[in-house]
Amino acid sequence: MIRTGLIWSGAAIAAMLGTLAWAWSALPAGVDIPVHWGPSGEADGFATRGKALLILAILPVSAIFTSIALAAAPYLDPFKENLRRSRQAYTAIWAGTMVLLAALTAGIAVMMIRGANGATDSNEFVRFIMAACGVLFVIIGNYLPKTRKSFFLGIRTPWTLTSDYTWEKTHRLVGPLYIIAGILGIVFAFTLSGIWLVVAFVSSVMSVSLFGVAYSWWVWRKAEDRNEGADYVV
Repeated sequence: MIRTGLIWSGAAIAAMLGTLAWAWSALPAGVDIPVHWGPSGEADGFATRGKALLILAILPVSAIFTSIALAAAPYLDPFKENLRRSRQAYTAIWAGTMVLLAALTAGIAVMMIRGANGATDSNEFVRFIMAACGVLFVIIGNYLPKTRKSFFLGIRTPWTLTSDYTWEKTHRLVGPLYIIAGILGIVFAFTLSGIWLVVAFVSSVMSVSLFGVAYSWWVWRKAEDRNEGADYVV
């Protein structure tokens, strides 16, 4: 599990560093480089070449720290055996996150270079990122029902962490809902524009997440294996 995840991380980080090197050679000096884009998709924040490269470098650095945290989690989780049994889900989400970060790095680099050469519209970049996020949530939703109770994976509420029955019921229902949210995100990416694209996708994901929290409490109330009182672990 950890070895496979680190292989994915290594490949993604190498690709991100390659993108950073490409941006370093392609970005012109002496011009304003776009580093932020508003809801409309147009650049509304600019920086010098050096600062733009530093901003772009935040993503591979984030990927490195994320990989370290994901590699350490199996040793820190009180439910180590459960996390091991959920290794397929853990590895898939780990790999998906790394691929998304690599894609985000490439997309931002492309928009910086295009912006430095006069282009101002980044709406296609926003669509690309939203579609990629949708794919990631489809992956997450597919694997959630196959997970076991863990502090580092899944819908972690006081109720799912103190009842195996609640964990299983919650993830079996929320997993398919995340798949639907991911598919909607992909559809939104090619049918909506600007701020409405982001709002629609984030709202669908947040709705599923909040529903999962409420549903876990509802199931836990009547779960025969629920743990409470002096032995409450959360």
